[in-house]
Amino acid sequence: MRFAAKFDRWLVSVLVFAAAFSFALPVISLLAPRLRPEPLWVPFAPLAIWVAVLPSTLPQYYELRNDVLFLRQGWRKISVPYAALVQVEPVFDSRSAGVFSLDRIVVLTQVGKRYLVAPAEKDRFMSEIAQRAPQLEWKGFALAMPLL
Repeated sequence: MRFAAKFDRWLVSVLVFAAAFSFALPVISLLAPRLRPEPLWVPFAPLAIWVAVLPSTLPQYYELRNDVLFLRQGWRKISVPYAALVQVEPVFDSRSAGVFSLDRIVVLTQVGKRYLVAPAEKDRFMSEIAQRAPQLEWKGFALAMPLL
């Protein structure tokens, strides 16, 4: 079962504006008279950053496969076995991550790995995880291991 990633419009708008500015900067610096000397590569540095960052974040989707939670975030393809899940909890924060929404879910594993995902259908995603990871139980809005 595949879940699309959630994209906050305002966040995408900010990123589009930043990208447009980054692409306009080299053109402006080449056409406008230079008031201060700088190496030619400086205006092109933001372009190089965008070229490096976008492939690491797009495309994004999450799949609940038979035995693993599959996370696709750009060139990263991560398979997390359901048996390795320790906690799956909705969060609303601005920590750095390769997702385009602040309405996120943090997935914690037994080995201490932490993944931030932002499925468009968060409630359905959580319900499907609960069905596939029997070691987790509902604790409020989160799924977590029972206390022993």
